Amino acid sequence: VIVTNGTVSSAPFSANMKNIAPAFLQFTPQGYVVATHSNYGLLGPSSLYPGFSTPAKPGETVLVYAVGFGLPTSVLVNGSSTQSGSLPSFPDCKIGGATAAVSFSGLVSPGLYVLAITVPTGAANGDNPIGCTYNGAATPAGNLITVQQ
Repeated sequence: VIVTNGTVSSAPFSANMKNIAPAFLQFTPQGYVVATHSNYGLLGPSSLYPGFSTPAKPGETVLVYAVGFGLPTSVLVNGSSTQSGSLPSFPDCKIGGATAAVSFSGLVSPGLYVLAITVPTGAANGDNPIGCTYNGAATPAGNLITVQQ
């Protein structure tokens, strides 16, 4: 790989391509994951986008957006601007250290995955860490989802 910025180029370097490198999209550098309620309302602390974002409730199924989960079970169409398909299996996810049930995991557009994750009923009020493991690869640490009873 060589990175070029204007007329200046970096020295060549190697990068290993991986089949799976899961990561959540984030609203902010603080780690709030891009997520919505089932009605597509923004999920996050009320201060994230005042008047628009609200925390998740324990027991609620939320939609969390991610990248890097690999190929779905359906065939992808090279060059198509629309892609979709379920992942062959569900990721193992945790919210606040507790197992969080996943009821859907799939590609919804080129490179974009949605995970339907149920917030554990015992999730604490406030910011909770969220993470998933899929085929031996884990999402990076530092992701947060806000919960309010």
